[in-house]
Amino acid sequence: MSNLTPIMLHPDLEPWERQPKETQKRHAQFCTYRDHTSIVRDWHALAQGDPQPAEGALVSEELLRLIRDQDHGVTPQKIAAAVDPSGGGRDVAGVIGGYLGDDKRVWTTHDRSAAMSSAEWSTAASLLAYETNAAVIYVEWNYGRDMCVLAIRTSWERLQEEGVIPKHVLMPVIDPVRAKQGKLLRAEPVAQQMVQDRVRLRGVFTDLEHEWSHWMPTDRD
Repeated sequence: MSNLTPIMLHPDLEPWERQPKETQKRHAQFCTYRDHTSIVRDWHALAQGDPQPAEGALVSEELLRLIRDQDHGVTPQKIAAAVDPSGGGRDVAGVIGGYLGDDKRVWTTHDRSAAMSSAEWSTAASLLAYETNAAVIYVEWNYGRDMCVLAIRTSWERLQEEGVIPKHVLMPVIDPVRAKQGKLLRAEPVAQQMVQDRVRLRGVFTDLEHEWSHWMPTDRD
């Protein structure tokens, strides 16, 4: 009977309103986050049970399948790692590895993107650069500016002190990049390069491909 008491006392309240105050607070926070991050396609899929195709996305799933290539006949000319830092541990930080091949194509070889803190994404970028023998680490510094460069330098030095990276290995050049345009204006040229077969994927990158094939110009950055 104790479980039915809230219902009998407050029959006019919604089920979540009968929960303890802390539960109500968390529910409200979730709803706020959902409302700010969901787009029309999400509502079709989750709320209405009617998933919609990502028509209008910059890149189609079919194209992404076509540019997957496991050919090992291409010689890297310049190897690099690229970082799009996160604003905090809950945000996804983009950490990508690849190279410019002698076929004049850009090859994506690694995707270490995940929800990470600054210490975690800087460590992931350093490890990826060491693993791939990258000559440069590109980092978008709109969020944090010089702190982004400092985070990578600190992580590299710490990994050398711990013996993960040999001390004789030189740290790659860190090249800060300032994003002056929105996501659409930055993504469109890359999408066009994919269409023109100037970009290839060495393997299957599920999360990365999903983002490319589902993000649309009307979505939030």
